[in-house]
Amino acid sequence: MWKKAVQLGTLGYVLGVAIGVAFFLAGSNEGLGKALPYILLSGIPGGVSMGSSVIYGVEKWSIARATVTHFLITFACFYLISFALGWFRFGDSLFLIITAAMVIGYFVVWLVMYLAYKRQIRKINEGLKKIKSGRRAD
Repeated sequence: MWKKAVQLGTLGYVLGVAIGVAFFLAGSNEGLGKALPYILLSGIPGGVSMGSSVIYGVEKWSIARATVTHFLITFACFYLISFALGWFRFGDSLFLIITAAMVIGYFVVWLVMYLAYKRQIRKINEGLKKIKSGRRAD
Protein backbone atom coordinates (compact mmCIF):
# COMPACT_ATOMS: atom_id res chain seq x y z
CA MET A 1 0.00 0.00 0.00
CA TRP A 2 2.84 2.42 0.84
CA LYS A 3 4.54 1.76 -2.48
CA LYS A 4 1.33 2.57 -4.35
CA ALA A 5 0.81 5.69 -2.20
CA VAL A 6 4.30 6.93 -3.06
CA GLN A 7 3.79 6.20 -6.77
CA LEU A 8 0.43 7.98 -6.86
CA GLY A 9 1.76 10.80 -4.69
CA THR A 10 4.69 11.34 -7.04
CA LEU A 11 2.37 11.47 -10.05
CA GLY A 12 0.06 13.87 -8.20
CA TYR A 13 2.99 16.07 -7.23
CA VAL A 14 4.20 16.27 -10.83
CA LEU A 15 0.69 17.12 -12.04
CA GLY A 16 0.36 19.74 -9.30
CA VAL A 17 3.66 21.33 -10.29
CA ALA A 18 2.55 21.37 -13.93
CA ILE A 19 -0.66 23.13 -12.93
CA GLY A 20 1.36 25.53 -10.77
CA VAL A 21 3.63 26.36 -13.72
CA ALA A 22 0.62 26.91 -15.97
CA PHE A 23 -1.03 29.26 -13.45
CA PHE A 24 2.25 31.08 -12.89
CA LEU A 25 2.86 31.59 -16.60
CA ALA A 26 -0.72 32.72 -17.14
CA GLY A 27 -0.75 35.33 -14.39
CA SER A 28 2.72 36.56 -13.50
CA ASN A 29 5.45 38.68 -14.99
CA GLU A 30 8.08 37.57 -12.46
CA GLY A 31 11.05 35.43 -13.41
CA LEU A 32 10.93 31.68 -13.00
CA GLY A 33 13.64 31.85 -10.28
CA LYS A 34 11.36 33.85 -7.98
CA ALA A 35 8.51 31.49 -8.72
CA LEU A 36 10.39 28.28 -7.94
CA PRO A 37 9.24 28.00 -4.28
CA TYR A 38 5.67 28.75 -5.36
CA ILE A 39 5.81 26.15 -8.12
CA LEU A 40 7.37 23.48 -5.90
CA LEU A 41 4.81 24.06 -3.13
CA SER A 42 1.93 23.97 -5.59
CA GLY A 43 2.64 20.28 -6.25
CA ILE A 44 2.12 19.25 -2.63
CA PRO A 45 -1.72 19.26 -2.64
CA GLY A 46 -1.75 17.09 -5.76
CA GLY A 47 0.76 14.68 -4.28
CA VAL A 48 -1.04 14.39 -0.97
CA SER A 49 -4.45 14.01 -2.60
CA MET A 50 -3.38 11.29 -5.03
CA GLY A 51 -1.10 9.55 -2.55
CA SER A 52 -3.77 9.40 0.13
CA SER A 53 -6.28 7.91 -2.32
CA VAL A 54 -4.95 4.48 -1.32
CA ILE A 55 -7.21 4.70 1.73
CA TYR A 56 -10.09 3.75 -0.57
CA GLY A 57 -8.45 0.32 -0.69
CA VAL A 58 -8.71 -0.24 3.08
CA GLU A 59 -11.23 -3.06 3.09
CA LYS A 60 -12.30 -2.61 6.71
CA TRP A 61 -13.41 0.98 6.04
CA SER A 62 -16.78 2.00 4.70
CA ILE A 63 -16.98 4.19 1.62
CA ALA A 64 -18.17 7.04 3.83
CA ARG A 65 -15.22 6.73 6.21
CA ALA A 66 -12.69 6.57 3.38
CA THR A 67 -14.28 9.53 1.60
CA VAL A 68 -14.44 11.69 4.73
CA THR A 69 -10.86 10.78 5.69
CA HIS A 70 -9.57 11.55 2.19
CA PHE A 71 -11.52 14.82 2.18
CA LEU A 72 -10.06 15.92 5.51
CA ILE A 73 -6.50 15.08 4.44
CA THR A 74 -6.89 16.84 1.09
CA PHE A 75 -8.77 19.80 2.56
CA ALA A 76 -6.18 20.41 5.29
CA CYS A 77 -3.22 20.13 2.92
CA PHE A 78 -4.78 22.28 0.22
CA TYR A 79 -5.71 25.05 2.61
CA LEU A 80 -2.39 25.06 4.45
CA ILE A 81 -0.53 25.41 1.16
CA SER A 82 -3.07 27.91 -0.17
CA PHE A 83 -2.67 30.16 2.85
CA ALA A 84 1.13 29.80 2.74
CA LEU A 85 1.18 30.80 -0.92
CA GLY A 86 -1.29 33.63 -0.39
CA TRP A 87 -3.89 32.28 -2.79
CA PHE A 88 -6.61 33.48 -0.43
CA ARG A 89 -7.37 34.21 3.21
CA PHE A 90 -9.78 32.48 5.57
CA GLY A 91 -13.24 33.95 5.05
CA ASP A 92 -12.63 35.20 1.49
CA SER A 93 -15.39 34.45 -0.96
CA LEU A 94 -12.96 32.32 -2.96
CA PHE A 95 -12.23 30.29 0.19
CA LEU A 96 -15.95 29.67 0.68
CA ILE A 97 -16.54 28.83 -2.99
CA ILE A 98 -13.69 26.32 -3.11
CA THR A 99 -14.78 24.78 0.19
CA ALA A 100 -18.34 24.37 -1.12
CA ALA A 101 -17.05 22.90 -4.39
CA MET A 102 -14.88 20.41 -2.51
CA VAL A 103 -17.75 19.33 -0.23
CA ILE A 104 -20.09 18.90 -3.20
CA GLY A 105 -17.42 17.08 -5.20
CA TYR A 106 -16.68 14.64 -2.41
CA PHE A 107 -20.39 14.02 -1.86
CA VAL A 108 -20.76 13.20 -5.56
CA VAL A 109 -17.75 10.84 -5.38
CA TRP A 110 -19.24 9.11 -2.34
CA LEU A 111 -22.66 8.83 -3.98
CA VAL A 112 -21.29 7.39 -7.23
CA MET A 113 -19.14 4.86 -5.36
CA TYR A 114 -22.02 3.92 -3.07
CA LEU A 115 -24.38 3.32 -5.99
CA ALA A 116 -21.72 1.37 -7.92
CA TYR A 117 -20.97 -0.90 -4.97
CA LYS A 118 -24.68 -1.34 -4.27
CA ARG A 119 -25.18 -2.47 -7.87
CA GLN A 120 -22.24 -4.90 -7.64
CA ILE A 121 -23.61 -6.39 -4.42
CA ARG A 122 -27.05 -6.80 -5.99
CA LYS A 123 -25.51 -8.69 -8.94
CA ILE A 124 -23.48 -10.91 -6.61
CA ASN A 125 -26.58 -11.69 -4.56
CA GLU A 126 -28.55 -12.53 -7.70
CA GLY A 127 -25.75 -14.87 -8.80
CA LEU A 128 -25.74 -16.53 -5.38
CA LYS A 129 -29.51 -17.01 -5.56
CA LYS A 130 -29.16 -18.68 -8.96
CA ILE A 131 -26.44 -20.96 -7.64
CA LYS A 132 -28.48 -21.78 -4.55
CA SER A 133 -31.66 -22.48 -6.50
CA GLY A 134 -29.68 -24.61 -9.01
CA ARG A 135 -28.38 -26.80 -6.18
CA ARG A 136 -31.88 -27.36 -4.86
CA ALA A 137 -32.99 -28.64 -8.25
CA ASP A 138 -30.30 -31.35 -8.21
